[in-house]
Amino acid sequence: MARSSIYTGGGRLYFKKKNSDSSTDPLMYFGKTDGITMSTSIEWQEHYDTEACESLLDARYPTSKNTTINFETSEVTLEMFNRAMLGEIVEVEQTSATDVVVVVDPTEVKVGYIIDTGYVNATGCTIDTYVEGTDFSFDSKAGYITIIEGGGIADGATLTIALATVPAQTRRISAAMKTSALLGEFIVVTSSQTGNNFKYTFKNISVTMDGDFSIKGSEISTLSFVGSVMIDTTTHSGSLSDFVDIEELISEEC
Repeated sequence: MARSSIYTGGGRLYFKKKNSDSSTDPLMYFGKTDGITMSTSIEWQEHYDTEACESLLDARYPTSKNTTINFETSEVTLEMFNRAMLGEIVEVEQTSATDVVVVVDPTEVKVGYIIDTGYVNATGCTIDTYVEGTDFSFDSKAGYITIIEGGGIADGATLTIALATVPAQTRRISAAMKTSALLGEFIVVTSSQTGNNFKYTFKNISVTMDGDFSIKGSEISTLSFVGSVMIDTTTHSGSLSDFVDIEELISEEC
């Protein structure tokens, strides 16, 4: 039995990326959203009958149809950033090791300089006979060493950094601006608290980030996107649309 036709609530977003060689990636979860809008506009060509005393409109012809969607999500992950910044995910493997030695170029040694060890989440950092907290500070998470002003490390000194343990990790990096557009199939599954839910399948859509994203601030940050719906006759046929299908999901649960 159908539920109420009153709709409130958010939804889940899914995306199947289309690559430059026309292949598609597997369907992936894009994120959850509390706000999504869809708009459709039609441009008309009007014809007037000019044989009478007055020019009268006698026909209108649709010359173009345009559907766009706008949505935002506060579920910010590396995958979301990657899609917003038109990037590609690169994985860098960090191998587990103990007693790792890093020799620093003397030209990089200067008060206030930051030395990148090249390892993240390493533990047990020592530098020759110098004292951590007095001569240098160590940011284990980023793998950075800062030479402290007033400490015993002189500019241009030759330093040998010893890391007790380096954990095995897969470091995932979004290499931004590697593509020109984010194209593919976009699916919205709604989660209404009152009425029936719907599944919107946009067959071919170009999605880009829309607006600003607060990297750091007191408010909850959201990523906003805008998508332009395009025709796709290569993967869909029959009685369904080449643009978007809207399926009613009869469900008793949100």
